[in-house]
Parts: sequence; structure tokens; C-alpha cells
Amino acid sequence: MKITAHQWPGRLLIAVPLTLCMGLAQAQFNRPPDSFQSVLVTAGGQTQSDGSTGAGTTPTSASAAVIGGGPGEPAVSSAFAGTTLGPGSVSGSIGTAFAGPATASASAEAYFGDGLTVTANTSDAFARIYFSVALLGTSETFLDSTAVPPGTNGNAGDLNSLFVMGIDDHFAAWETKKTLRYDGSTTLERFYNNGGPDDRTYGVFEFSAQIPLGQEVPLDLYMLLTSDANFGGLSTNGAAYTDESPGLFWNGISKVTTMDGSLLSYSVSSRTGVNYLLSAAPMVTPEPATWVLAVLGLAPLVVWRRRALRAAASGVGDAAAVSDTGGTQARPGVQPRLEAQAA
Repeated sequence: MKITAHQWPGRLLIAVPLTLCMGLAQAQFNRPPDSFQSVLVTAGGQTQSDGSTGAGTTPTSASAAVIGGGPGEPAVSSAFAGTTLGPGSVSGSIGTAFAGPATASASAEAYFGDGLTVTANTSDAFARIYFSVALLGTSETFLDSTAVPPGTNGNAGDLNSLFVMGIDDHFAAWETKKTLRYDGSTTLERFYNNGGPDDRTYGVFEFSAQIPLGQEVPLDLYMLLTSDANFGGLSTNGAAYTDESPGLFWNGISKVTTMDGSLLSYSVSSRTGVNYLLSAAPMVTPEPATWVLAVLGLAPLVVWRRRALRAAASGVGDAAAVSDTGGTQARPGVQPRLEAQAA
């Protein structure tokens, strides 16, 4: 897995091994100076963005829904992106949808940083901490291939997610890439240095890591979501809709041992006051943003159908612009913060 570095002002470049109990890799993490969340959406040529800095900030979201085009060539698109920073967690939702030749894109990025201090009844300088994290999420992609002009090939859109968890410069990373094609098919790829049972991306992941005792060590939770719809801008009179509502959550500490495995009595404190002995993972229920996203996703379809009916009633046909698209369209200024290479 290789992920290009995000350009963050004043970032710290840290070359470290990924050594959280399941596999080895090398990584460079550009740790931001503070927790933050940022969203960017574009629909119908209009762009909106939002963001905030600090672990105590409130959830942020941005959305756009634009109706364009003339009679006989409707162009409708919508995009949504939202993030939430919680106690020991990052989560968010994104979505893009289109009808006609419209395009849409969305991105959501969030980072939660904290400091963790463990003390124990031993004179040893180091101990091994056992903990878990929960990775939750769902995604959907859809395209009405029956409305695509015959012979049209190539990629119609994508939905990508990246999650990273780190403690004392040991990191675990999970990445999924969904590619939607104009024939209506979807390809799913997974990249991670820590996979779950049966190579599942989502679930509860158990880890252990060596950390110094009595010293604050950094704790990092990072998320990047991106989605694009209708790369080619085809007047397909179809629709694509993507939905992502995942999150990365600290799931509690189970035990602390000496390096040879003997159990220790211990206490844990954190810079932000989060109790990392407990889990921050919620019950698996849809976030409020998911319902907003569903409305935004359906809006282009409803508007397009109305305009198509009016055009048909007036005897005006749709002009279909056929092109062959392929590959993945890069989003300017939106790149992951990590550079990792699995060993």
C-alpha cells in the first residue's frame, strides 16, 4: 500500500515501523499540530467547504445540491460531506449523486490526536499494552446502466476510505476503494496492514504495543473519505449514488503486562481527559447525517425525472454526449496524510 503525503503546514514527518501485533510495515505519518476536521463538496460547478480545529470542536458538515442545464438536457447533481470528532473517535459521511451530464465530488477528512500516559506497579521502563479499536461502516454505489449510451466504457465514479490508528508511533491502516463503471458494475479493492477475520475491513481489531511507562505517548486516529460521480460528464439520463457512514473508535484497554507477559496493576490518564479504559464505539445505528445524505441522493433523481417528463411532453429529446473515459480522476488538494509501504 502506498499513500502520498498530504501537505500540512508545520507537519512533523515521522518515519516509524508499523508493529501493532498483526504484520510489519514501514510508515511516515505527517502528524498535524492539533485535532481537526475538514470537508469539501462540489456539485453543479458550485463548491462549498467547512472545517474546524481542536479536539473539542463540534461536528462540521457541508453540502451542495444544484439544478442546471436546459430543456431536453437536464443536469442535476448533489454532494454531501460531514465529519464528527468524539472522545477517542473520528467518523463521517459523504455522498455524491447525479442525473444527466452533471458531476459531483465530496471529501471528508478528520484527525483526533491525544496523549496517553500509563503507570504500573513495576520498576521496568517499558510495558506492553493490550487494546482494541472498532472500525464501522457501510457503503453503496449505484448507476442506471440502461440509460447509458451503447458502447460507453470507462469509470463513472469512485468511493474511497482510509483509516489510520497509531499509538506511540506504531500504526495500523485500512483502505478501501470502490470503482463504479458506466456498465453499472462496481469493483472493490482493500488494502491494509491489519485485516480482520476472513480479510474483512470492518470489525473489532485486537492489538498490543510496547510503550514507555510514566511518559506521555501520542495517540492518533485519522480518517479520509472521498467520492466522485460521473467522471465523463455523460448525458446518460442515469444516476449514481454513493453513501458512506463509517468511523474509527477506540475500543478500550484490556490489560497491561511486563515484556515477558506478567500482568501488572496499572492506571491510565490522557491529555484530553478521555478514559481510554472504556470503549468509545457506539451502537451500530445510522448517523443523523445519513438521513440527510439519503435526501440529497434522491433529489437529483426526482428533479431529473420531472424535467424528462416535461421535455417528453413538449417533444424535445435528450442529446446524449458519448465519450470513453477510463482511469481515476484525481481531486486537487485532497490527498491522504500518510505514506505507507507494506513489507
